[in-house]
Amino acid sequence: MRAVVDTNVIAYFLLGTEDFREECERFWREVHEPVAPASWEAELTNVLWMATRKHIVDLPEALHRLELAKGLGIRSVAVSSLWGGALARAHASGIAAYDALFVELADREAVPLATFDESVVRAFPRLAMRPRRIRLK
Repeated sequence: MRAVVDTNVIAYFLLGTEDFREECERFWREVHEPVAPASWEAELTNVLWMATRKHIVDLPEALHRLELAKGLGIRSVAVSSLWGGALARAHASGIAAYDALFVELADREAVPLATFDESVVRAFPRLAMRPRRIRLK
């Protein structure tokens, strides 16, 4: 299965977030070509920083999870190749531009966007969906 993967799907998987654990595990077992805007790396770093501040994980564990993220095989696409389309989508839909980067990439790659962000799903139901709704290929 090919899919664009939102940072929240990556983070919930790496942190083992209880409400999303099974859905994330299934998704990562079945996706073979994950892709994301390169901004996912900075977003994930920030999520793990926040997790250390909230004492969900300590710094050594957060650093370990960053290493695990490298092993997920996510192909990163330069933000500069997406930003024009993402800005137009953000303007038209009202979603944040950094979220629209993922939508723009999904449209260009002609693959679904796996996300837990309900505002993105509502704004772009043809492209964005929860991981469990993505049909396997």
